[in-house]
Amino acid sequence: MQGARQYGEATIGTEAAAYYVALGMIPLIGSVTARQLISYCGSAEAVFSSSLRQLTTIPGVGPKIRQHLSTRDHWLAIAQQEIERCHYQGIEVITLASSHYPERLRQIYDAPIALFYQGTANLDTTKIISVVGTRQATAYGKRVTEELVASLAHYDDLLIISGLAYGIDITAHRAALSAGVPTVGVMASGLDIIYPAVHRSDAQKMVQQGGLLTESPLGTKPDGPRFPARNRIIAGLSDAVIVVEAAEKGGALITANLANDYDREVFAVPGNLYQKYARGCHRLIKEHKARLITESGDIVAMLNWDLPHTRSTKRVEPTKVTADLDEKETVVATLLDQQRAGMLLDEISWQSQIPINQLAGVLLSLEFKQVVKALPGRKFQLK
Repeated sequence: MQGARQYGEATIGTEAAAYYVALGMIPLIGSVTARQLISYCGSAEAVFSSSLRQLTTIPGVGPKIRQHLSTRDHWLAIAQQEIERCHYQGIEVITLASSHYPERLRQIYDAPIALFYQGTANLDTTKIISVVGTRQATAYGKRVTEELVASLAHYDDLLIISGLAYGIDITAHRAALSAGVPTVGVMASGLDIIYPAVHRSDAQKMVQQGGLLTESPLGTKPDGPRFPARNRIIAGLSDAVIVVEAAEKGGALITANLANDYDREVFAVPGNLYQKYARGCHRLIKEHKARLITESGDIVAMLNWDLPHTRSTKRVEPTKVTADLDEKETVVATLLDQQRAGMLLDEISWQSQIPINQLAGVLLSLEFKQVVKALPGRKFQLK
């Protein structure tokens, strides 16, 4: 599938990007461990130049991970080849250190360290809504999805995200395409493997009017564990997640729970009390994990789309320390500015009221922005 726009070198350089891609390929090293390694070593490249003895002193790096890290040069060579293949096919490689990395996604503690993207949509656009639900969508669920997307289409700078799956997902994508709204499909496979294959024509249209996004290299098949991992990207990219129809268990509820963890708004569409695929939505509403939604106005009111500067949040006046930072980054930077000798991770978490699992991502982002530096003993200091 040919890309809809031309890409140059990766934002941070092909060579530097390869270290991130390689780190994501090494077995047993997930997103959280990868970020831990980068945080302690200072950069992805430093992970590859550090000795195994140094790496094994990092929390979370046990004998099994150490064994896989011993083959890191092998994975680096594969990553370099992967980036070349992506460049040839018009696929952009976006790493955590890239200025193109989606800011919403960057803030979740288990954000992918590398993404593969093909499309035209701005992943940092002003309004991003995810629409998810069962693969066994009813006529009611499809109609609600179509009407919600069509009514939201009147708002500028809107992006609709879903998972390209059967049912509610593909209905949301098609409704967005029909309304002229950019829509991005987050995949559990490599970008060269469209799943399900019957959605290939839709995927081709989305590359021209939105895009396709994954954390998986080319050739990766969509096996079971990759779908829940895919769902965290859907949740993390969004301002809000709408669950249209869902059983009591399944991917849609996983996405909703992740969205709650990431402090995103969650909406659920009510349905027939006796309908199997309404039970998940009713459960979310009953357990106060989602707001009931009956029309697009519910989203507009909750997200303040009817007010100017939709995404603005209450922030301190920009200074040398806090300029160009989001709300959580500003809080942490201000704390460290007041404690020039540095602060322990637990102390930062306590004073900022940011959970440690989220704080790790905030601190890593601040390191990339050259605002803070990591010190020995889980201590951080303003640069």
